[in-house]
Amino acid sequence: MTLPANPLAKLSLREFATVLRRGETSAEAVTLAYLERIRALDAKLGTFRVVTADAALKAARGIDSLLAAGTDLGPLMGVPVAVKEIFATGLLPAGAGSDMDIRFLGLSEGPFIRALKRAGCIVLGITKTTEFAAATINVDKPMPWNPADPTIKRVCGGSSHGSAAAMRAGLCAFSVGSDTGGSVRLPAALCGVFGYKSTAGRWSTAGVFPLSPSMDSVGVFTRTADDAAVIFDALESATSDQQASNPGLTACALRIGRPRQYFTEVCDPVVLSRFDKALAMLRLAGCHIADVDLPDVSSAMSSFGPLLFGEFAALVGRERFEANRKCIDRVPAARIEGAVGMTAEALVGYRARHRAAVATGLVPPGIDALVTPAAPFQPCPVDDVASFESAAAWNIRAGHCTRPGNFYGLCGTTIPIQVDGELPIGLQVLAPAGHDSQLLAISQTIEAVVGSHAA
Repeated sequence: MTLPANPLAKLSLREFATVLRRGETSAEAVTLAYLERIRALDAKLGTFRVVTADAALKAARGIDSLLAAGTDLGPLMGVPVAVKEIFATGLLPAGAGSDMDIRFLGLSEGPFIRALKRAGCIVLGITKTTEFAAATINVDKPMPWNPADPTIKRVCGGSSHGSAAAMRAGLCAFSVGSDTGGSVRLPAALCGVFGYKSTAGRWSTAGVFPLSPSMDSVGVFTRTADDAAVIFDALESATSDQQASNPGLTACALRIGRPRQYFTEVCDPVVLSRFDKALAMLRLAGCHIADVDLPDVSSAMSSFGPLLFGEFAALVGRERFEANRKCIDRVPAARIEGAVGMTAEALVGYRARHRAAVATGLVPPGIDALVTPAAPFQPCPVDDVASFESAAAWNIRAGHCTRPGNFYGLCGTTIPIQVDGELPIGLQVLAPAGHDSQLLAISQTIEAVVGSHAA
């Protein structure tokens, strides 16, 4: 069987929009190509929970009819996408990677998915998540195969592992995920794709399985920072006063902070070496990089886990959790179990600490963004984290660099920086809350200097 080519492997979203409007391709042809790639590859990769082929082809034909009639929905028109299963899509209810029945939440398609559809995106299907999106890795639920290594099954990170792996394998033009503690930025780093986590509340999480309403945010996986900027600009309201596309921003104009504390203390030497080389390249390009002191991040982060799992335990309730305990993966179950007895007063206290951290901020004055490693290591073989003990330890370490972005309310990206022949390594860029357009413009500039694009 001949593997169908990825129709956007060498096309940016901007270029695809031009090619589509010239009549050199069609939404139906591109959708068919992705569906054929999914059929050819996903039996091994296991990135999709459900592929909605018939609905996708029907939507694609509708898009082609609109274009033929002179209706243009914008730059995302005819773009096939994959969506993390915790989003209700209208075709299917939201799932949570779990055998527990979550219909009690009454989730229905929310504003973000509706906005994608109004922009002309075509939903190919829903991608797998770790259970409840509550851990970066599971031991009792099968994980996708990381396409960065076709010979050894390696972890993708989580929780948006299906979306990250689908993007890396060229099974969609871009994919959608969510990020509560790094669930976009971490798998982007481990799969070698670009990941963007929006400021919490920037894109609505209505219709999305609520893990931690205080910290949940929507994100996307793309091939490049510019593709993410195209998506951002297309989905922002017409009254938005800023756009993420900023080709005039030069490295010389950037003021980047390298934190002295916290972020690098658990990183492997190979990650630190590649991170330092990336900073050296940015300095050579004229970027101003300063070592900066941060608030006591370690103390603040002691409230992250209790807040996340406290909010989730309050949502599910002790009775429902106990009734489903045996069918829940051991890694998230252990974390949820520890929070089931949390008092309302304690949860209120953790929420107050989170709000205080957001108000304080993490990016110092005079600094445009912070840069750190995105993941402390490269993707390991799945067999290395097959036991509960090893998986639990991996989870704690994996999100070390990304969790502060959620607790302090920041927006963030991951840029692949590995060289050819290396397993993926990601550079994290963090900007203040609400500075999403600036973050994506900065990321485009940084990517042009240090970024690598996975084949």
